[in-house]
Amino acid sequence: MPRYAHFEDLDDFAACYREEIAPAMRADPDAPDPEVDTPTYAWLKSNFSGFVERLRRDHDCSPGEFYDAVGLPPATGDGSETDESADSDWGLAHTPTVQALDDYLEELRRDRGRAETTVGPRRSRLRTYVTTYRDVNDTDDLLSPLLDESARPDEIARVRDTFRVLDDELGTLASKKKYVSAVSNWYTFCVEMGRAIYNPAENLTRRFGWDETPIYDHPALSPADIEAMLAVADDAQRFLLLALAGWGLRPVEACELHVEQLVLSPEAGDVPYIEFAPGERKNARRTRNTVELLVGREAVERRIARLSDRAGWTGYLLPGQSVGRPISTATARRWLRQLGEEAGVQIDGSHPLPKMGRRTWYRLYRQQRPTIDAGTAAVADAQGSRDAGVSERNYLDERTRREARADAMRELVRQELADVFESSL
Repeated sequence: MPRYAHFEDLDDFAACYREEIAPAMRADPDAPDPEVDTPTYAWLKSNFSGFVERLRRDHDCSPGEFYDAVGLPPATGDGSETDESADSDWGLAHTPTVQALDDYLEELRRDRGRAETTVGPRRSRLRTYVTTYRDVNDTDDLLSPLLDESARPDEIARVRDTFRVLDDELGTLASKKKYVSAVSNWYTFCVEMGRAIYNPAENLTRRFGWDETPIYDHPALSPADIEAMLAVADDAQRFLLLALAGWGLRPVEACELHVEQLVLSPEAGDVPYIEFAPGERKNARRTRNTVELLVGREAVERRIARLSDRAGWTGYLLPGQSVGRPISTATARRWLRQLGEEAGVQIDGSHPLPKMGRRTWYRLYRQQRPTIDAGTAAVADAQGSRDAGVSERNYLDERTRREARADAMRELVRQELADVFESSL
């Protein structure tokens, strides 16, 4: 029996899938062909419950997100004709349903400006939903009932039955709400595009009692936690902690940070910052394109100087083992787990996770948000605008917004984090 607790990253889970799960699927006449499809939640949980639990607990990853991350099921690659369900990559043979799913994701990317870090998880949740719907209701056609008003009661019941299965498989309230949101938004898209006349997932969170505010799984690291981990970390690990907790970057942004994104010598009066390309960040239309560096500028310069001496360095601040590539988020998770073990740091009885670092910074940001809003409101009032949000979006350039954030955050960041990082970097 695999010892999932000793798996270090998703590659270990992928090896286990190939060596243990795929053969078990081939031997089970009721399981899908692993060369064409992935197992249902119910089958995987029944036969490999530890696999599902460890993915969720250690990697904050659902099976669907795992399949997308490691490329499952494998592509045949021989150019031969396969059935439509294999070609669709949705596990469905009903072409109009597949087209509606593909069109929705394309609209998210092209028209709504969503980054791939948003679209990917949305796709994973939808795939889990539609394959579960298929298994529960024995049909690949999710669209035809949506065009028949008389079918509404039965279709609402089918969606309910599908989520009853997911209720048993999804671990947290936050996860369940994310799945309902992804599914309901897709149905709304179908209504808006004339492919449906009603949304069968409407009010689903209330009907299941999931409409309370979720308690999210991973709290922030405290300054004492960070200090303890910095004390046992190597240079690269200390830089990762700085990027996560000191600057508030998302794990993937920290891992893939490139020297060309850094503006360390800005114009007079401005602060050093990281600049992301338009659309590069998650929730791209609502997320600013720059992040202020209020702590650790000298550490960045020292790290660049050290890495510049490496042969073949391509500019990533956290270069990985693969030539020319940065570290992966799986490596970041492994590093923080190791640092937590060495430093004796546990968060709610478990090891630290990269997203906890971002929440450290975001906790400070939330404390200062009223100050930032007050400054924006003052500008709006001076311009005769009654809506501070409109004023901020339309009349303040990115440098002005960056300076306002920096002014509000600077003292609090220095109080909470500057001493922690400056003494260790």
